[in-house]
Amino acid sequence: MKLVRLIYASRLLNPLSKPQVQQLLSTSRARNGPEQITGYLCLSSGYALQCLEGPRDAVNRLYNRIAHDPRHEDVTVLRYVEPWRRLFPDWNMGYAGTLSQAAPSSARWRDATGFNPYLVESDLIENVIESLCEQLERVALVD
Repeated sequence: MKLVRLIYASRLLNPLSKPQVQQLLSTSRARNGPEQITGYLCLSSGYALQCLEGPRDAVNRLYNRIAHDPRHEDVTVLRYVEPWRRLFPDWNMGYAGTLSQAAPSSARWRDATGFNPYLVESDLIENVIESLCEQLERVALVD
């Protein structure tokens, strides 16, 4: 199995409600386990930032499905690599709902709305994801 890590950002057309996020996480976790996909999803009112890890074919299929989801636009791959290990070996889908508050405070990655994942250099986006994970604990379901 060729392991890949894909990190993408998108602009949410509308903020997701708690029930919508719960459904999204529940569906993701159920689908990702059998596909050997792990990852982390960060949301704010305006952006999604997600890291997917797993077999190349499975990650590519999932990304193509995500890219066509009508809840967001400007779905953009920020990084695609073949890592030597997973960042999230035990998480079918970790979650953070406070992207703007938890993201690194570097001014160069912020705009008028707060943290903007599109502004992060591609070679630093993995560090940003790791920093988010260090600041936030995995949430099994949204409160």
